[in-house]
Amino acid sequence: MNALAMTALAWFLAAPAMQTIEYHGIRPTDPGGRGGLRNPERGWRIETLFAEPPGAPVWGPANHLKDRLTPAYSDAWWILDAARYEPDGLTLAQTYAYLDGFIDRPLDAKKLALIDEGLATLRRRGLKAVLRFAYEKDMDRRGGPKLDTVLGHIGQLKPIIRKNADVILVLQAGFVGAWGEWHSSTHGLEKDHAALGAIVAGVLDALPPDLMTQVRVPKYKRWVLEQPGLAHLAPRIGFHDDGFLAGTTDGGTWPEGPHFANPGNPEFDVMTRECPSLLVDGELFWSDQGGKIDGIRAAARLMLHHYASFSIAHSYSEREGKPYSIDDWIRAPLSIERAREARLSISDGYFEDGSGASIARTAFEYIRDHLGYRLELKRAEFAARIRTGDEVSFAIELANRGFSTIHNPRPVFLALIAPDERVVALVAEGVEPRAWQPHAPDDPEAKPLVHSFSIRARIPKDIDPGWHLAGLWLPDGYESLRMDPRYAVRVANRDAPWWTDGAGRYGINILGRIEVAP
Repeated sequence: MNALAMTALAWFLAAPAMQTIEYHGIRPTDPGGRGGLRNPERGWRIETLFAEPPGAPVWGPANHLKDRLTPAYSDAWWILDAARYEPDGLTLAQTYAYLDGFIDRPLDAKKLALIDEGLATLRRRGLKAVLRFAYEKDMDRRGGPKLDTVLGHIGQLKPIIRKNADVILVLQAGFVGAWGEWHSSTHGLEKDHAALGAIVAGVLDALPPDLMTQVRVPKYKRWVLEQPGLAHLAPRIGFHDDGFLAGTTDGGTWPEGPHFANPGNPEFDVMTRECPSLLVDGELFWSDQGGKIDGIRAAARLMLHHYASFSIAHSYSEREGKPYSIDDWIRAPLSIERAREARLSISDGYFEDGSGASIARTAFEYIRDHLGYRLELKRAEFAARIRTGDEVSFAIELANRGFSTIHNPRPVFLALIAPDERVVALVAEGVEPRAWQPHAPDDPEAKPLVHSFSIRARIPKDIDPGWHLAGLWLPDGYESLRMDPRYAVRVANRDAPWWTDGAGRYGINILGRIEVAP
């Protein structure tokens, strides 16, 4: 045996076979522990007008409150609004693009360019859109389009939607009636189920096949799916409850009737069954018109129906000038005992300080931190030392403490980071983040799941020997956003550092160290 072989043999004999690392959740006393964890495609969303000509005379940002006349539109409205909530991890904007100037004619090049540029601005800001197109800004039933015009506009919008699909979380069905909510339309399109089916089919055709739309209430989805040839669209139609917990019917989301209760209402139960696999968004009524909403009750409903996003604009003093329900959520203490009583998911360390003493959170914090997914590493096992050309295996366990799973496609990589910041990214074949549900969808007790998966990959022969950081990289599914850390997923762990290179790329969750020998 030559000297080189003897050295290699000695190195491997001295190496521990495997290392096991356990991870812990984020405590409120950890650095940034009371702030929002910024993650894409989930969480609070702002609400704004969108794609209007600069300087145009329009109503206020929500376009609902007519007593708030804003003299001139500017993208700065929503850019600054989004920046205000960055400490709460905000990554979403519900964008209302009104087409009211084109109710009887095609969209012109200027309007199409404004929509395209608005989506490009979202990309520059690291945001994604909950996008809705609409024509009618009130329930006056005047100034709305006919079906042919709507379908023609969807056809015109398709190239822009496909071009900018990387920054569209969901394209809501919209287009019909007041605020695109499918009621009070000028020509009664909401009563024509075939027309609604044609609009949803057009919206989904405009999107890449992996993205979804949303409708306002469950019966609208049923009407669409009853149309010939459209039943296959069911997995791509989610919900946006724009009357969240408003009265006994969620502001008309469920049918009225003394014999209905929640649960027990057939359409409520439809949402309960379907929502684990669908994108769900919602908002309170403006100004608590549906009554005060208790924050812990809200959290329980958001968990039950797997909400990915929710409006921070409605019933909140920052938008409406005096305290409403969201202000109450900010003040309402939430103890670990109360969370357990409400059967809410509890992250490791979420209600304790560094010595293990209990600390109360608030209902606002809890909702903020659990909208959408919240991935929490539990354990990783992998070799401490490997050689170039060898196959490496990483066994990882994680829990999803959020209300919903990840919904849009997202690759998984094992990243090896050299001291000079060169990254070798090895794709994890067959690992599907969309399967990381917080609990089994049919489990009435919502017992938290632990997801186990393995990443197996061969170490390139040309990798530099020496110590490397090993990390879990969950970037956006689109190549256009792959290297932007604002679109990569962060785990909710205090001992899995977040790494980007000197150029501000990647966004990798560090698992530990690994030594590579030649």
